[in-house]
Amino acid sequence: MLKTNLGDALIWMETAEKLYLRNVSDPKKFPSKPAGYPHINELNVAAVSAGYAFELVLKVLVKAGGREPKPKHDASIAYQQLIPKVKEDVDQIIAKHGWGDSDEFLTYLDEHLCHRDRKYWMTPPKGGTSQGVFGIGGRKGMDALRKVHKELSALAMDKIKANRQTYEDWPGIDQYI
Repeated sequence: MLKTNLGDALIWMETAEKLYLRNVSDPKKFPSKPAGYPHINELNVAAVSAGYAFELVLKVLVKAGGREPKPKHDASIAYQQLIPKVKEDVDQIIAKHGWGDSDEFLTYLDEHLCHRDRKYWMTPPKGGTSQGVFGIGGRKGMDALRKVHKELSALAMDKIKANRQTYEDWPGIDQYI
């Protein structure tokens, strides 16, 4: 079950990356600011997908530590449920990728990718236009977030293996981690 949940997290992150790249891959076609993208709704769906991917990978880490995650969407709630050793490992990964501390990273996830109103980001209000909620560059951009997610996923896989909580082999998972 944990491998399936981890697989779901990886697929959500891959979906986020594909939607993101579809919208920013040609700099001549698109302006450099989020408000100018013609497919801003897709960028917002990429944000929702990335948020869900982080939420799932943190919940897998909670389950691998022998706890049951709370049914909340905030990444910070899942982080608080991590066992101390795993929390240290997660903190190191976050710091390695340029975030001051885990609070700063988790606040970003909670407010920008895992926010409870995220389902409303995907379509603009009637008669209006959607506003971009996804960070385009730097440590808040997809490239940097994908790297953090990849390392958290590798940590989750290590914890699953260490706790011998392997249920069925999932061929090809190594290509994502």
